[in-house]
Amino acid sequence: MGLPWGCGRPSLTGHARGLLTSLVTLLLLQMGSAQLRVVGPGQTLTATVGQDVVLPCHLSPQRDARSLDVRWIRDEFSETVHHYRNGEDLYGEQMRAYTGRTELARDGLSAGSLDLRITGLRPSDDGQYSCTAGDVDAYDEAIVELEVSATGTDPHLSLGSYEAGGVRVLCRSAGWYPLPQLLWRDARGQHLPSVSQTHSQDQEGLFEIEGSVIVTGSMEGPLSCMVRSSRLQQERESSLHIAAPFFHNAQPWMVAQALVLVLLAVSIGLGVYLFRKKAAQSRELVAKKDAKLVKQAAEIEEKDARLEKQAAELAWRKFLLPQNRVKVTLDPDTAHPDLVVSKDNSSVRQERQRQQVPDTPERFAHRCCVLGHEEFREGRHWWEVEVEGERGKFSRWAVGVARASVKRKVEINVSPEEGIWAVQYDQGQLMSLTSPPTPLSLSPVPTRIWVCLDCTQGHVSFINADNGVEIFTFTAASFNGESICPWFWLRTRSVKLCLSDSTPQTLSPALGGSCPSPPTPGSPLLDPAGAAQE
Repeated sequence: MGLPWGCGRPSLTGHARGLLTSLVTLLLLQMGSAQLRVVGPGQTLTATVGQDVVLPCHLSPQRDARSLDVRWIRDEFSETVHHYRNGEDLYGEQMRAYTGRTELARDGLSAGSLDLRITGLRPSDDGQYSCTAGDVDAYDEAIVELEVSATGTDPHLSLGSYEAGGVRVLCRSAGWYPLPQLLWRDARGQHLPSVSQTHSQDQEGLFEIEGSVIVTGSMEGPLSCMVRSSRLQQERESSLHIAAPFFHNAQPWMVAQALVLVLLAVSIGLGVYLFRKKAAQSRELVAKKDAKLVKQAAEIEEKDARLEKQAAELAWRKFLLPQNRVKVTLDPDTAHPDLVVSKDNSSVRQERQRQQVPDTPERFAHRCCVLGHEEFREGRHWWEVEVEGERGKFSRWAVGVARASVKRKVEINVSPEEGIWAVQYDQGQLMSLTSPPTPLSLSPVPTRIWVCLDCTQGHVSFINADNGVEIFTFTAASFNGESICPWFWLRTRSVKLCLSDSTPQTLSPALGGSCPSPPTPGSPLLDPAGAAQE
């Protein structure tokens, strides 16, 4: 007898459901295989100066990392510590401080291990590191925190001079990292306040600390100096017992000092009395003359300030004639791989994922820079750069000019000596990139900057286009007869640098001439990803 029609359907439906579940599971596994996740140790690593350390990092789930682009970066400096790509260690962008001191564990790459060994630890190695890995399809990074420490020498105690009715005792200890604490204790274990305390760092970055305390004859028992490292939870301690004769020697010195002070006070009092008696006869006349001189000095100072301001305005106003304005475009062939130049070559932003671009001689390989297409050898020229996006604590950008022959493949100190004249915004501080950099007191930070280049006089000026105030001027710039190009540097994903091509509007009556007008309120800006927002 055959089965009823209704009894056969459940087995067919169950088979179809199982097949569908298998297909969905296979699809999810395929989608998951394209994911890339980088995992760090999850806790702070500790190591001692001079030792070797391994910074752990791996892929999860486990996969072969030999074909990935692996890069270790110092977060504080945004510079490369070690770079590996397609089976090769690339040292062109490596920080000079890590030359010959890093090694990627090759034997673990096939299992997804990205561990980095650093040999001969230094105090400067202390801080945060980023472990990054990626390819054309995916990218991820993890943070590794490294604390470097060093225990110094036993404190050295010595006697100083007699003062304040007692004897000064000095305590010194060297070879510490980070900076330790120096504490004084008497025989009962009570802490004593230091009368002075100083510290310094040697060439290797290790700290030496020195303190002193005044010990009087009322103190009984030994005196102890303790130097303690809060990071290592370690301390070094030395003690000193001062014999009673030292305090007897202090008393005659105190008597002599008191006698000298009394005689000095009497002499000063007599001199003041005679001076006041003589000065009383002419005090009123002197007061009138002084008031007149003060008023004249104030007027002269105000006039000088006004003339100086007018001279400064005239110094850069001659640039801002319409015939001197030039349209500047960016040269994408010079852009660092971390930078993305817009299709019309009018703006640049930084991306998290490195661009796949050819490594040509003209491309910057170490710093995130890009040059303008235009080159200038003579005459006066100016152009406008607009900063779009967030200018917060971690924003870093710079604008200026550079010689066309500026170095692009090695690390350089951004300064006029290297052929770069620029101003930089770095984490809330605007500065001119002189040698060393000069902090600039300017508030608020400008959103638009006029870059003015005088090839004949060798001047480079930067003007706040929002209010017409001069930011900084490089004088006697050494161009050496070379072509000069616009130069840009960007080290943040929250900011975009744009070359304005707006028609110049009228300047204020006090300045005359013409220049670009401020941006229209409510104009759209770009978010870090480059999308327009209100």
